[in-house]
Amino acid sequence: MKYLYFIACITIFSNPSYANEELSELRAELLELMKLDQDTLHGKTQLSFEELNAKQSQRVQEIVEKFGWPTIEMVGKDASQAAWIIVQHADHDIQFQKNMLSMMRPLALSKEIDPGNYVYLYDRIHTPQLYGTQGKCEGSTFKPFPIKFIEKINTRRDEMGMSTAQEYWDMASERMCGASKH
Repeated sequence: MKYLYFIACITIFSNPSYANEELSELRAELLELMKLDQDTLHGKTQLSFEELNAKQSQRVQEIVEKFGWPTIEMVGKDASQAAWIIVQHADHDIQFQKNMLSMMRPLALSKEIDPGNYVYLYDRIHTPQLYGTQGKCEGSTFKPFPIKFIEKINTRRDEMGMSTAQEYWDMASERMCGASKH
């Protein structure tokens, strides 16, 4: 009997017809926003990236007002990431980025969103940064921009489930700056 109950539950809860249609539409919209963002960023459209981002930022604001921040459970990891990408690129409106960031921290700590999304946005809009994700290449070495309380950087990164700062900087040197692996 337990086995039949288990099968019934699996069948009911895995059937897409039981999914919240509004959230599946939201998921599809967020993924489409991200695709257009990336296509425009990489010159695959004739759109102005700044104009597109201003419009898409407004849409993400509307989504957040209606649903709250799109969590992984709500829309899936990729669509949650899509919302973050739009906010990450909204450099024209720092206050919007800060408002979104304040919602993201508790969700990042509870892993309802990818903690890295919070970390990258935090560092992007704060000087000095806390997590060491922002920097530039000097030759083949990634050099982070100034970091507040650098002696505690790995504690903060660990809190968010991230690698050590040095591991990140080594990876960034390889991927972004062309350094060879050790």
